[in-house]
Amino acid sequence: MSISSLIKIALALAIAAVSSTGNLPKVINVVRRAEFQLIQDSKASKWPKAPMLAPFKRPF
Repeated sequence: MSISSLIKIALALAIAAVSSTGNLPKVINVVRRAEFQLIQDSKASKWPKAPMLAPFKRPF
């Protein structure tokens, strides 16, 4: 699936959502919340941590 077909699908879904609800700001708000949730879910803090070596201390 190419990016141009994804853009067409996203546009069709956006037009359908606005036409069914009749409230563009609400649809935009829902999309922004979904984007934010996607970003939060994909943060690196949810990935496994790499093992870290202890810092090297030089003897005095």
